[in-house]
Amino acid sequence: MIRHWKSLSYTTKFSALAFAISAVLGLVSMGAMGGGLYYPVSFLFKSYPSLNDWHGDWVWPAMIVSGMFWSLGFIWGGIAWHYLHKLTTSKILLRIIYAFILWLWAAVIWYILILNNVTPL
Repeated sequence: MIRHWKSLSYTTKFSALAFAISAVLGLVSMGAMGGGLYYPVSFLFKSYPSLNDWHGDWVWPAMIVSGMFWSLGFIWGGIAWHYLHKLTTSKILLRIIYAFILWLWAAVIWYILILNNVTPL
């Protein structure tokens, strides 16, 4: 097993570790991570009330779940890196795409949570 781990690329190792660590932090942070993830994507949801106006029993679980599910973005980013690395050797472009996937995944998660729980303005 250790031999297999050593044979993996740096990005695969990073993605696997980041997935595990961020999943745990999403739970342990008690929603702080999920709330932090909302701010970079909040401009997409201008037709909904702001985070400060949310209330109800759904808010805290949504914060925790969003942080935990966001960890899957590292897996998506690692998969994208693996396949795109064959098309380009630019590490800067690959890192930008990786970061964009993480941002987009946060937007998708919050879109689903907001769509199901918040009434538009």
